[in-house]
Amino acid sequence: MLVAPVDVSFQGISGLISSYWIDCAEPVIVDPGPSTSLKGLKKGLEDLGVKFSDIRHVLLTHVHLDHAGGVGHLVLENPAIQVHVHPEAIAHLIDPRRLVESTRMTFGDSHDRLWGEVLPIDLDRICIWDSPTKCPVPSIRSFFTPGHVGHHVSYLEEVDGCFLAGDSLGAIFSREAPVYPPTPPPGVDVALWLNTLEDVEKIQPENFGVAHFGIHPDFEIRVLEMRERLIAFRDRVYTWMNQPEDRDRKLFEREVRQEMSKYLSKKDVDSYFDVFSPSGDWDGMQFYLERRDRKKS
Repeated sequence: MLVAPVDVSFQGISGLISSYWIDCAEPVIVDPGPSTSLKGLKKGLEDLGVKFSDIRHVLLTHVHLDHAGGVGHLVLENPAIQVHVHPEAIAHLIDPRRLVESTRMTFGDSHDRLWGEVLPIDLDRICIWDSPTKCPVPSIRSFFTPGHVGHHVSYLEEVDGCFLAGDSLGAIFSREAPVYPPTPPPGVDVALWLNTLEDVEKIQPENFGVAHFGIHPDFEIRVLEMRERLIAFRDRVYTWMNQPEDRDRKLFEREVRQEMSKYLSKKDVDSYFDVFSPSGDWDGMQFYLERRDRKKS
């Protein structure tokens, strides 16, 4: 069995969104990406000697459009595909209109250019995730990993020992770059995410893959770093909420871009953060903290 990252060449740019091909008896794609990147996905698979018609399973970590927006097109082209997803996300696959409307609120006029058309999927093509450790695909174990969003699932390919984390271990742009915690509204839950990090720490895979971007070897270090940076970000936003004259989202945006520019070219930094804005992640964290405080009161 072989796990291979597939750069879907989002918006014609390398290094932004990675899908994963698992070469096995019932071939698998993990997180095929948005519909606007289907040509890039097809090219990446062809470079591996694979066609869309070879795919038998699509494993979704979650249904954000940068991960799952193109899956309906794949199923239309290849009706043999079975799509695996957490039960809380099924409604968004059967009828994606609400998901699209929510995403459009975030991305505005750029929505269609970035994400394209999202097609519905028939219920009989969907396999409901219902176990913390089992997956109906041979040699794949699935893990409930909420935090980035409440229905997030990650997958361990047991032969190569590669843990496919989606967004649960953040974004890692190079071997040298620090973890960046993506916290877009409205589904972030830091308390759940910290529990997830405690749980996945026990898996101890050979390596791991993230959607943004690629496969990395230093699992234990990155889990610890993700925890520290997520807590630091939560505490920073919470301090600002109580002392808003001190720090703000625009400063955070500049700081993130400056930090990542130490490890990537400015062009690559801007390519990612112009789409996945640090200001938007600030808003997501603030939304989570406000919701948490309302529950306490």
